[in-house]
Amino acid sequence: MDKTNITLLKDPTLIQLGNKKTVILHGDTLCIDDKEYQEFRKKVRSDKWEKNFLNQGIDKRLEICKDLRIKSYEAQKSKSDSLMDVNENEVKKLFKDLSFPPIMIHGHTHKPKRHHYLLDNHACERWVLNDWYDSGSYLIWKDDQLNSKIL
Repeated sequence: MDKTNITLLKDPTLIQLGNKKTVILHGDTLCIDDKEYQEFRKKVRSDKWEKNFLNQGIDKRLEICKDLRIKSYEAQKSKSDSLMDVNENEVKKLFKDLSFPPIMIHGHTHKPKRHHYLLDNHACERWVLNDWYDSGSYLIWKDDQLNSKIL
């Protein structure tokens, strides 16, 4: 990451927005009902798969990514919306495991929305970001508030 001056974050990662602890994550770990995707995720995040993938030339890696994206798109056609969304119990569990940070931000499901929870007397909210295929979305932290913008 030296060439790009970026830091790869763990998933999930706790950050601070103003005085509010915030958990940020990709979001796919919350979709536990999609067993097929979870098996795929386990495979491609393994050290062996990653090493083999990174040993390929850039053209081959781009070809693999394109093929995986096509297969993902095709697989999504036959899956129900509820299967491809987060499992609410898993969301609540993550909030609890992290001592109820007031904000959670994730993508993956591509269903932009702000969800509100009251968990063990803790007000929590979950912000879901849009994908970047047709239009993107981003969040702005300003004046101690989080707001979303869709392009």
